[in-house]
Amino acid sequence: MRPEEYLAILARRWWILVVAALVAGLSAFLYSEAQPRTYQVSVRLMAVAQPPDYWLDLYAKNRLASYQDLIRSWDFVSQALQQAGLDIDPGHALGTLTLGRNQDSNLVQIVVTDTDPERAAAIANAVADAFVARSAEENRQILERFTDPRGERIQGTVEVVKLESPGPPGTPVGPRVKLNSAAGLLLGLAFGVVLAFGVEYFDDRLRNEREVQRYLALATVGRIDRGASPGWGRRKSGMRPRNPKRGLVVVAEPTSPQAEAYRALRAAIVFAERDRTLRSVLVAEADATGDRAAVAANIAAALALAGDRVALVDADLRAPQLHELFGLPNTNGLAGWLLSDDLAAPLPLVPAGCDRLHLVPAGSLASEASLNPADLLSQPRFVEFLDRLSREVTYIVIVAAPVCEYGDALAIAPRVDGVVLLVSGGRTRRTAAQAAKQALERVGARLLGAVLLQG
Repeated sequence: MRPEEYLAILARRWWILVVAALVAGLSAFLYSEAQPRTYQVSVRLMAVAQPPDYWLDLYAKNRLASYQDLIRSWDFVSQALQQAGLDIDPGHALGTLTLGRNQDSNLVQIVVTDTDPERAAAIANAVADAFVARSAEENRQILERFTDPRGERIQGTVEVVKLESPGPPGTPVGPRVKLNSAAGLLLGLAFGVVLAFGVEYFDDRLRNEREVQRYLALATVGRIDRGASPGWGRRKSGMRPRNPKRGLVVVAEPTSPQAEAYRALRAAIVFAERDRTLRSVLVAEADATGDRAAVAANIAAALALAGDRVALVDADLRAPQLHELFGLPNTNGLAGWLLSDDLAAPLPLVPAGCDRLHLVPAGSLASEASLNPADLLSQPRFVEFLDRLSREVTYIVIVAAPVCEYGDALAIAPRVDGVVLLVSGGRTRRTAAQAAKQALERVGARLLGAVLLQG
């Protein structure tokens, strides 16, 4: 994927990033506010060689390193608290005590962090004073027996000096509410990014032309914006217009962007083949998004407006919609003609309210409930219907039931010149579209490309 595609995913899932960041930041803020305030006291001690001497200085540094374990011992801390007259649990004092020292320095830093500022100062000073007394006593004992490489006794001492005697601090050092909240926001944002890509991975809906090309290996021959086009929508939402022309955006709003998109789609279909004329087109839909009737009707109307005689065939015998779109009855239609034994029966063409455009309604199969529509469309009678219809009109546009749900479209697809596959952006599942494409290819259908519906 290219960088702009990753950015597009984050832009599309922006709400996940916002929610994750806000939840994490607010949680960090509330948690920090609930924590008790902590205060920190620091005491620095320095080991100084008197008089200045290289060996004494080196010895002082080494002794400071060994003293760190001493200061952290239970016995030393307990003794220091007793000497200072403090009634403090040595275990608690050890939990608040930390040491800091640079290996190349003669300094050691005692740091006490506690929720009580006075207790923190008392522990720090008590440990520091005990350390000064203990180290001074040990240094005096050891230096009396210390000699340099020449066997001469060094007349000197190592003195540990307490550089400060701090009092109770007035400002707490923790919790760091602002820092913790900011860190929570950043961590939440990072989690939101991961979550957004995870949701995108499991959400297999197709959204744009690039995804159609990548996952279906189909060119996008048309891109239609649903917008607020008249007559657009699912059957259950009510598609019956006030007059026949209100169902056709290319007629009702000829200068709208949707109408121009249908004209571009018309050109893509008409000139799809250079070596032969394309006369019949099936508008196939992978799953039941409810867009196929409106798209097929507007394609047929666009062809009719170009000066050709066009037949719009509603071969969706299960849930016919085109007669509702045009406000026409569904009494005499394709089903009745296919069931008729009259070989000379006239074709059920009905004027659709637009010049040179005729509708073949689906008709009803109520009296033949045991007959499957896919079986009816697979009979030679349907081939004869297409043959006779092609002699009366220039173009035939057919709409059928969804490919993935029924076999009706698969019975029609090999018998027409081309098939366009509808992809509803943000609705059509990638798996459903891929299954529909593979099913159409298995029956030998000639796929002209995909029509992407957006908005």
